[in-house]
Amino acid sequence: MLLNKIPLLIKASLIISLPLITSPATASEKTIAELVDAVNGTPDTVSRDAGKKVKLRNHAKGFCTSGVFKPNPAINDTLTIPFLNQAEIDIIARFSLGGTNAHATDKTAGRFMSLKIDGDKESLNFVTSNAEVFFASNLDDFFTFQTKVKQGPEGKQWLIDNKPHAKAFFDYVKQLTPTASYANNRYFGVNSFLFTSKDGQSIPGRWIFEPVEGVIGASTTQLAKLSDDFLQDELTNRVENKPAKWDLFIQLAEAEDKINDPTIVWPQSRQRLLVGQVIINGSNDSANATQDCAKGIFNPLLLPKGIAPSNDPILNARTPAYIESFIRRN
Repeated sequence: MLLNKIPLLIKASLIISLPLITSPATASEKTIAELVDAVNGTPDTVSRDAGKKVKLRNHAKGFCTSGVFKPNPAINDTLTIPFLNQAEIDIIARFSLGGTNAHATDKTAGRFMSLKIDGDKESLNFVTSNAEVFFASNLDDFFTFQTKVKQGPEGKQWLIDNKPHAKAFFDYVKQLTPTASYANNRYFGVNSFLFTSKDGQSIPGRWIFEPVEGVIGASTTQLAKLSDDFLQDELTNRVENKPAKWDLFIQLAEAEDKINDPTIVWPQSRQRLLVGQVIINGSNDSANATQDCAKGIFNPLLLPKGIAPSNDPILNARTPAYIESFIRRN
């Protein structure tokens, strides 16, 4: 049972949280519990208890499916990541919208893709969105952003006037065009990781998923003909006939790039390495692990040998925050 895993998750949360407390680069006056409250909109005991009763969570509207990951053998010429020596690895995927509203309309532009790739001995998880830029570079600004957006237009305007990173994020999202399928979005891991090269050096990089069919926006007329709940059926029906595919790349940083700040988009001219291909085909949708995937967490710090987290405070807060949310809804 999932509940039996809670003590282990709590232990993991405490271990992973240590850098948040001890590292000056990630110091914050906000606790993990406060960050989760900010995301959930539960700033007091009454709202927090009410949230627990309804199993409140971010990315509440979403669904799980499955497929495989096929590593690119040529990646071993550049990087030393034994996990990628496998020919094919099973995937569990969850596609979702942002926010705590399980009945949100699919006609907004935001799209999220989380993946569990479980190999023979190790695993690799991804938490990505179709926004290449993040809205905060530290935990205090993250807390402020989440708190202010819950205040509606007035709070959003305050962020635009007072937080340049938040304004840049809103400007970016404003130009995103909604798509008629999860399959037609690029997905970005805004946080940086350190990849081990063949000569033992650590190379900073970020994940980018490129849709094989390309990015295809939906017209206003097309969206008007769709229901508010079209995305799940669209992808489920699509993969019955043809898999949805993404090429996975690592975008490599150069010396002048800021590694620990997810609000900064690196230039498109940066070198990219093809890691492999994600193939979503629904092959294991009936398996218990796929059916139950929404009950667990996708842990971006669960990394195989050859990949390590950067010192990005947003990245290092993700897993303990996800665990805190998991505990509350169980």
